Amino acid sequence: MKLAFIGGRDIRSIGGIENWMRHLPAEMAARGHDVTVYCESDRDAVRYEGEVKVVSVKAPRNRYLCKIWASRRATAMALHSGCQLIHYNVWPSAVWSFLAERKGVKTILMGHGFEWRRSKYDAFQRLLLRLCEALSARRHRHIILCSQEQTDWYIRHYGCAGKAVTIPSAVHLPPLCPSAPEPDARSLADASPVPHPYTLLYMGRISPEKNVDLLVRAFSRARLSESVPSAFPAPATAVRPSFSLAVPRLLLAGTMDTRSEYGRRVMRLVEANEAVEYVGEVFDAQKDALLRRTDLFCLPSSLEGLSVALLEAVSYRIPVIASDIPSNREALGDAALWVPPEDEAALEAVFREVFAGIPSLRPDLAPASCGKLAAAEDPQSLRQQLSRNAASAYDRLAARFTWDRTAARYDEYIRSL
Repeated sequence: MKLAFIGGRDIRSIGGIENWMRHLPAEMAARGHDVTVYCESDRDAVRYEGEVKVVSVKAPRNRYLCKIWASRRATAMALHSGCQLIHYNVWPSAVWSFLAERKGVKTILMGHGFEWRRSKYDAFQRLLLRLCEALSARRHRHIILCSQEQTDWYIRHYGCAGKAVTIPSAVHLPPLCPSAPEPDARSLADASPVPHPYTLLYMGRISPEKNVDLLVRAFSRARLSESVPSAFPAPATAVRPSFSLAVPRLLLAGTMDTRSEYGRRVMRLVEANEAVEYVGEVFDAQKDALLRRTDLFCLPSSLEGLSVALLEAVSYRIPVIASDIPSNREALGDAALWVPPEDEAALEAVFREVFAGIPSLRPDLAPASCGKLAAAEDPQSLRQQLSRNAASAYDRLAARFTWDRTAARYDEYIRSL
């Protein structure tokens, strides 16, 4: 089948849509489909990533026009190429799907999250975005959502029963290396943006709904000691080396607009604490080296589709602290240390419990506010709990959220059309 994927920036950039457009087309090409991906760009270009043709479509750098303009040109190109199915990412890209349908070409609308819930929009913009989402959901006949939470919403609010399906976000499982020697400092410096292990990692887009400022403040107030035991001993089959000691540090990796008010606020917090570092986007070998050397992953966001960064952390068997929201529960089941979203005090209390040897400077922060952490009677039982969580989350991911499984479901779905 000749497939076209439209919507999103260059597939080598960081983002939920871009992650889908990098991996799903490659999986479809491996299954024998003829695949082209169309990306928004500041120039026209064509290249090949393996068997996938990647077409950069020049569009104005205006946030209101870019996606719609690029989608119009990409739709025309895809129809001219004789494609049989066009996959549109999110409704602004799909406004031109009627042109394809007029020519008898099947179209799919894919939703990647609740854009209208994002705090960067004012009340009027949110209302308009939700209206556009509703109209698009009702008009399209074939809809894919990347989490069950979104599918349930579309069915309940837009009457999409029978036409909306869940095909979840996914990751590739990294290879296990139980006997691999620890890399020396020089090789780590070459592969990773930092030359030493990090106790705590946040990875993903840095924006208001992710609550990264709250994370940095909670971490900073915990006043971690200079050297404490690692959060847990790495199991024999871990995909990362075991460290007996770890300097308690927080690393922020991902896209951030440092010119925005929120970006400037986060940077001020980072600069005020020498134990916190922002390294920007990380890819491929850098990301792999970083995840293999991280003790704990934290995702304190108020809003998610189905976080790919969270799934990536789980694939490296890293224990997780996460905000208790439906999409995170969908990804992890019960296998995490949960904190209420936007509850800074609870997050700080979790940090104090997890990192052994931290004196209690705030007696008002009782461990009972952290749910299951209160059951941990001593550091050893807590480490065991973290290890169990990491193993359970990994097993859940391997059974549900791999690209092989997601691509198989997608392939079955498009053939059924």
